[in-house]
Amino acid sequence: MSLTVKHISDFFEHWAPFSTQAEYDNSGLLLGSHSQTVSGILTCLDVTTDVVDEALKLNCNLIVAHHPLIFRKLSRINPDTPQGSLLYKLISNNIAVLAVHTNLDAAQNGVSFVLADRIGIQNAEFLTEHDTEGTIGFGVYGSLDQSYPVNDFLNLVCKALHTDAIRFSNDLNENATIRTVAVCGGSGVSLAKAARSAGADAYVTADIKYHEYFDCGMLLVDAGHYETEMPIIQHMRDKLAHAFENTPIRSTTVITNPMQVHVFNKLDQKQINPS
Repeated sequence: MSLTVKHISDFFEHWAPFSTQAEYDNSGLLLGSHSQTVSGILTCLDVTTDVVDEALKLNCNLIVAHHPLIFRKLSRINPDTPQGSLLYKLISNNIAVLAVHTNLDAAQNGVSFVLADRIGIQNAEFLTEHDTEGTIGFGVYGSLDQSYPVNDFLNLVCKALHTDAIRFSNDLNENATIRTVAVCGGSGVSLAKAARSAGADAYVTADIKYHEYFDCGMLLVDAGHYETEMPIIQHMRDKLAHAFENTPIRSTTVITNPMQVHVFNKLDQKQINPS
């Protein structure tokens, strides 16, 4: 029996039911037909032109993305606009797009659990639960294998997420160590109070605004939206590959992060200001 898009959609329905997505979200099959036969699958965070080119090169006619390609209401599809051009390219090449966004954020073994595992958090549990069986919630917390001085913990996060720079605010005393850690992949600062109530020494998330760094009562870390969600790309690929062994399944090699960081090099200062 041929593998179809519906088989993949049903796989995610069991892992991260689409009914659990936030009201504002647009997860599910956004482009293509459930009856379409799948030749290959490419997992990613964002559907970009480079990702589509990669899918074509790898003969993948289904893209499974965390972020929905179509999020807000479309008033028109014009090939002269970036989004319109991308949609035209997908349709003309018969590539389906399945989005698993906030439903995967809320799932057991979803985005935040994978982030926690990447950082080394053990015995992870939901920060906030949304059902009586504890299978749906947001954010997770647990403990590290040992206590870390603050700087060592920040270095651990940088290394785990392959980033050179992170923002943080530290309300702990100078001799404090980090052992209990909470995380939420993507924009999760709304869970900071829950992290603090859970006894977290540190909370790692993204998209923190200036005033939200004040009076947090713990180490509050903004490690980047892309960086905190990036581990789910490979995790989706691995779970799909285990379930559908006879289908080529790849994780994108394209870095779709639109945000870049410039790290000032003091050795270049003389060239900037010779005097």
